[in-house]
Amino acid sequence: MSSKLGSIVATGNRGHRKPGDGMIVCADGFTVSVIAGGGTYCTPRPALCTCAYNLDRESILIPGIPGEVPHDYPGPFTAVEVGFPSTRPEPWDQWRLYAEEPDNPKSTVYSYVPVDLVGALIASHGGEESR
Repeated sequence: MSSKLGSIVATGNRGHRKPGDGMIVCADGFTVSVIAGGGTYCTPRPALCTCAYNLDRESILIPGIPGEVPHDYPGPFTAVEVGFPSTRPEPWDQWRLYAEEPDNPKSTVYSYVPVDLVGALIASHGGEESR
């Protein structure tokens, strides 16, 4: 698994106090956004940070969606959100299943994509660009 993808899978790159760049650039120039963490289509799915204050300025927690893990879930993730690839991901028959807009494969988000499928896509483009 590539190093940036491996880091995203291990600890996420979105959510509570964890902003991060999810753009992966491959050796052949292919680019794709990969994110995991609060508010993204990943598995497990962390809740958004739902801290709030009542009228007495006491911190309260707003309940999340059933099945979500806590907002500060540290990883690892088994599926991630993928977006806006520079070319249609292949094999398309597999990627199509995850696309929000299958008729627009370069301008859509792919939800809950298994990490192994993302790793195979990156590998098919020569792996991550070395810097």
